[in-house]
Amino acid sequence: MGIGSCLYSGHYVFAQTDQTASKLQAANTAVERAFNAVLDAEKAGANVTGLLAQLNVAAGVLAQAENSFRTGDFNTSAVQADNVLPIAQEVTNSAQDAKQTALVSGQNAFWFTIAFTEVGASVFVLVLFLVWRRFKRGYIKKLPGLKPEVVENTA
Repeated sequence: MGIGSCLYSGHYVFAQTDQTASKLQAANTAVERAFNAVLDAEKAGANVTGLLAQLNVAAGVLAQAENSFRTGDFNTSAVQADNVLPIAQEVTNSAQDAKQTALVSGQNAFWFTIAFTEVGASVFVLVLFLVWRRFKRGYIKKLPGLKPEVVENTA
């Protein structure tokens, strides 16, 4: 083995290390994006329990990839980092869908509450008016039969 082949294999290790490091960085970014998407979906009121389970799977695989990288097993690390990307992308897409669904559901609930309040207030005012009118008629019918009372001033 000559000096040229040693330099070539050393160059190959550095190139493989850089490529694996960039894959790990891409996987980290994808998991971070997925986490932020899940957080936004939760803030919007979506149920994110299943998304958190998938996110934990992606984070676990990413941790294994980083451990493999630290131990020098660059091939395994690269494969594991590549496996993280589709999981993180699926979580991101699902979280964005869940967020949109939660926002639409929240808007619908808001408008339903407004409509229900308007109808309820209108019915309440109508019933109150009808009750008042009934008591007023009864009072007017009784009014002619009432006799005024005379009260003497005893001072």
